[in-house]
Amino acid sequence: MSLENELFHELLLKRDDLRKKNANASGREPPICSDAALQEMAQRVPTKLEDFKAIEGIGDRFVEQYGPAFLAITKKYAVTAAKGSAIDRRLAQTLRELQKKLVNISKANRLLFQPKTSKKYSFDPCVTGKGTEALGLIFGSKRVVNLCDSKSKEDAKAFKRVNEIIREVSRDQREKGAFDLYLAYPFVEGRLVGDDDFPIRAPLALFPVTLEKEGTAIKLRMDDSRDAVFNNTLLLAAMKIGGRNRPLPDNVIETYDEKNFINDLKQFYESEGMHLEFPSKKSVTEFVEYKVAEFPDYAPGDLHVVHNIVVGKYPSYSSFIQRDFDTLLSGKEINNSLADLIKDLNNEDFYSDYPMPLSDEDMKSQGVMASEKDLYYINSLNSAQENILTAIQKKDELVVQGPPGTGKSQVITGLISAAVATGKTVLMVSEKKTALDVVYSRMGTLSKFCMQIDDTADKDSFYKQLSTMLSIQPVANSVSLDAISAEIDRDIGKLTHIASEVYDEGDFGVPACSLYAMDRWLDLSDKVQYETYKRYKDNVAASLTRTDFSTVKDLHMKFANPSLINNIRDYENVLDKSPWMAFMKSDLSSYELSEMKADLERLDAEVRDLNSKGFISRLFSKGKVTRDATDLANKYFTNFSNKTIEEIKNDPVSLIDTVDDYDVFCARSTVYRSLTDLEKEYGRSVLDLSKVTKSSDATTNDEIYRFILNDHLQRFDASHKDILQELHDFDSIISNIDRNMEQKRAMTRRLMEGILSNDLRYITESKRRGDIARIVENKRKWSLNKFINRYGFELFKGIRVWLLTPEVVSDIIPMEMGLFDLLIFDEASQMYVEKGIPSIYRAKKVVIAGDHKQLRPSSLGTGRVTYDEDEDDEEEMMNGALEEESLLDLARARYDSILLNFHYRSRYEELIAFSNYAFYGGKLYVSPNIVQPERPPIEVIKVDGTWVDRHNEAEADKVVELLREFFLTRQNRETVGIITFNVSQRDLVYDRIEEYAATDPAFATAVSEEMKRFDNGEDVGLFVKNIESVQGDERDVIIFSVAYAKNEDGKLMQRFGWLNMRGGENRLNVAISRAKKKIFIVDSIEPEDLQVDGLKSDGPRILKKYLQYAKSVSDGNIPLAHSILQSFIPSRDEYADEIGSETPVMNRVYTALVRKGYTVEKNIGIGGYTIDLAVKQDNRFILGIECDSHIYSLSKDTRERDYHRQKYLESRGWHIHRVWTPGMYKNPEAEISKIVTAIEHAELAP
Repeated sequence: MSLENELFHELLLKRDDLRKKNANASGREPPICSDAALQEMAQRVPTKLEDFKAIEGIGDRFVEQYGPAFLAITKKYAVTAAKGSAIDRRLAQTLRELQKKLVNISKANRLLFQPKTSKKYSFDPCVTGKGTEALGLIFGSKRVVNLCDSKSKEDAKAFKRVNEIIREVSRDQREKGAFDLYLAYPFVEGRLVGDDDFPIRAPLALFPVTLEKEGTAIKLRMDDSRDAVFNNTLLLAAMKIGGRNRPLPDNVIETYDEKNFINDLKQFYESEGMHLEFPSKKSVTEFVEYKVAEFPDYAPGDLHVVHNIVVGKYPSYSSFIQRDFDTLLSGKEINNSLADLIKDLNNEDFYSDYPMPLSDEDMKSQGVMASEKDLYYINSLNSAQENILTAIQKKDELVVQGPPGTGKSQVITGLISAAVATGKTVLMVSEKKTALDVVYSRMGTLSKFCMQIDDTADKDSFYKQLSTMLSIQPVANSVSLDAISAEIDRDIGKLTHIASEVYDEGDFGVPACSLYAMDRWLDLSDKVQYETYKRYKDNVAASLTRTDFSTVKDLHMKFANPSLINNIRDYENVLDKSPWMAFMKSDLSSYELSEMKADLERLDAEVRDLNSKGFISRLFSKGKVTRDATDLANKYFTNFSNKTIEEIKNDPVSLIDTVDDYDVFCARSTVYRSLTDLEKEYGRSVLDLSKVTKSSDATTNDEIYRFILNDHLQRFDASHKDILQELHDFDSIISNIDRNMEQKRAMTRRLMEGILSNDLRYITESKRRGDIARIVENKRKWSLNKFINRYGFELFKGIRVWLLTPEVVSDIIPMEMGLFDLLIFDEASQMYVEKGIPSIYRAKKVVIAGDHKQLRPSSLGTGRVTYDEDEDDEEEMMNGALEEESLLDLARARYDSILLNFHYRSRYEELIAFSNYAFYGGKLYVSPNIVQPERPPIEVIKVDGTWVDRHNEAEADKVVELLREFFLTRQNRETVGIITFNVSQRDLVYDRIEEYAATDPAFATAVSEEMKRFDNGEDVGLFVKNIESVQGDERDVIIFSVAYAKNEDGKLMQRFGWLNMRGGENRLNVAISRAKKKIFIVDSIEPEDLQVDGLKSDGPRILKKYLQYAKSVSDGNIPLAHSILQSFIPSRDEYADEIGSETPVMNRVYTALVRKGYTVEKNIGIGGYTIDLAVKQDNRFILGIECDSHIYSLSKDTRERDYHRQKYLESRGWHIHRVWTPGMYKNPEAEISKIVTAIEHAELAP
């Protein structure tokens, strides 16, 4: 019985029980609810009383009277949350420490203390005489305020200030999705009550507005798509400082008019314990700027309202994450994934590369190597991505290490697909709007089922997505992937079979392919080769052909020594001449040998004398001769036989003649006896066959070795006809896998569409569907928090995929442990640990993706919720800044990780090679260039710039010149981005672009259109960013302004800013890895100008090397570029043994193709992923040729080695042909003919 049926049965029993208990005096039982209502309960499984209201036939009376009884049953059947861990004292303390980091209760937080307006973040409308008009905008008497105009001399300074604000809020909206522009009115000044002496000057209410440039004017308007709010950050600070802990109120200002607003504001704050004093005059006053020391000395608790009005950027999310921490600390348990992450926090070195990602061996031992039956995907995957999808099925926690351009978005869509296809819910979280946009886009047509929210204030986006979902009709779902997955697994099995039989060592101890590569194959159809083979088979001991390769190789090497075979020959010759020599004592001295000769001479005399006598005399004397011979044998021999005595007695003269050979024999005997039986067999075979073939010992030794290896090959050949056929069918096997995977992708999409569209019925068939529809269509929309809190039961069952920022999660998602089956973080290297905690609590499994070689959050970055400091001195900022441990850093130390190692972004390997070698040890697979562009992929452009006020005007002008040229000359609407080393240079480039645009309408139009450019929902527009904010972006062309230069005094100041910090080199890694097609580097120095030898940090040294590398690529000095790359990797000895050496096969193919007139190059590529041979025509490689044993030595994973490697290269434009070693030696003409055919096909390909 299914769980749903079990639940339905138990609900039926409960209803019957309640009917009996609530029967009236006459015995009449109340209906309570229908069977259909119970069936829907069993299907939907309510977990709160409110949830019952979504079920047809259930009303308020049922919920009130019977709801608790039924809820007790349904909660038992609800899918259990993630496995929990009790919150002990240490975990609670860790959570409290993390909570402290959330809200910066300091004067750096503009929502708590704003001593002045700042040039980038806020502006006082009173400066241009628009304060009263701005107030009228809030209360409806004005629809638009002309805030300032660049034509007016009086407004010039104001225009520049407000323009900076527009840039900042637009940048935030592009990068994080948050639009935090508000009119702040009124303000409060004073001092909070508590242990800390904390002054405040903060806005009390925030009204959403927009700033838009229209011609020469900047206009201010209300933004009706967002809610006005009270300042909950101020309430939170008051609670923390006052030592109070209570839930934060709903801070949305539903309605406001001039008459009642002040009373509503007063009531809101006073209900939270803040007593405000209001001035008698209500007119707007100019915002007085204070220095900290000049701020009025208010008494604790004095809170004075001031009618200031300021337009500015006010991010206000901290309170929601803070609220989640309060909930965590008030509970008794957290899920295991969260406990595993934060337990036993130590001061780990988060710059360390350890622990390393799982190796192939690790994954194999843990059972996480991919199998097709476990995979669901809607986009193409590589082997690393497949292993990640497999690993998360077996693990609850996983880190995905994703270097630049390695396909994190593809693996995330794969994770989402697999979760949805198996009935699970998914939450993806990232602070970067770009990351959410990319995944949303990668979902293709299925994106309409995904809810993406990067700003809860953007109600229009949420309701528009929901409206689209409600209009989707259910799709029949009858797709099964079992058969096609099984067929793919069978084909993969064939490839594994080839590898295990041909390329694994087997019992013989060496792969068959290596035997072929040693040129040991004999063609037995050739009569001469057959006779040779037969001759050796008849004369080589069978025991030698049954031994393993290592032993055979050792025998061959041992008998390559001429003295050894001569030793055996001498030993055998002595024994042939004097077999009895084998029985002589081995320690006879020269004196004893002389005595032996004398004794033999006496015995010979006796024998001659005996032979001269008559028969009778001989008969009597014979016994004495025998006794003397026996005595002699006892004296000089050991282990002798009667035959030996007879030989001595019958022919003592022969023994006398060979005694002189004794010393030689003993020496040879010592060596001979040291040999094993197998070695003696081998030696005798060499001696025997040398006589038969009349060859030298050395030649015979080589031929025996060749024969034994060939004998193994002949037996392998005879017993593996199926394998050799599979080699022949390899291309068709790959094509079949290709077709089936493509079909499976389409089927998975249909499967997901069926699941996702049918799940929407939880919303469209809810009893409350009418209420939901009315709110969606209503012009005055509910806040997201309110709507989701009311209808979350339907939404979280009906929508399986949510793409959110961490702040949005805390704002609108219920704080329920294990609410989502799978949580995926992206760009986790830039997320503070504490900001990820609430999302992890809401999940059963967690995947944390990022790259620890890229940017970390910093205490002066955009990470912690409250920071938006407006410092003028960047250097001073950096001196006080510290890089902080990121969510990724902590997760790497706690969870297993897998490295994504296929690079897709860069068209030319030069663009990513430096990053690969300098930061990833050359471990990334980077496709070699299929064609070399006419101009180098990296161009260095030198200008005569000067470093003044932290910027370089000459470089800024050159950057804009390059941008103008780009718009005029691009061929395929390539995208472009501009990266600078610091904020000052970024702002200068922005200014220059606007200045040029003001004089060049065509350029202005191009810039405007490019800034707003989107492709399938992804922002691909022109950006101008400093290094700290460019992570996650990619463009076809990157223009990079270094800005460093000599100052006006001709001195180059060695001040490297962020690069000087530990880990600062990661910023460089981010900057240099953004380009897909081209990098322009504009600089004013030579690399050698940088004096970096005495510096402790790596950043400046790597910068210098990069500039040297870029210059070498720009100048076409590829050998120098190679040497710079190799300097990052310690030298490794190449394995030069003939086993596994690719040189013979490669050289055979190379020579054969060159003879046929083709232009062929060897070892193509500098990016760490070389192709053995490539055929070149018209400056383009038309065919890549890979030799099999080289490939099999690179990877033991069948899917990676035999399928994904080739598919990756093909995706980069390569045509690939594999050469098989057996074919190249058994039938080289046929193998070369196949290559020629492949070349001809490649020539015809587009």
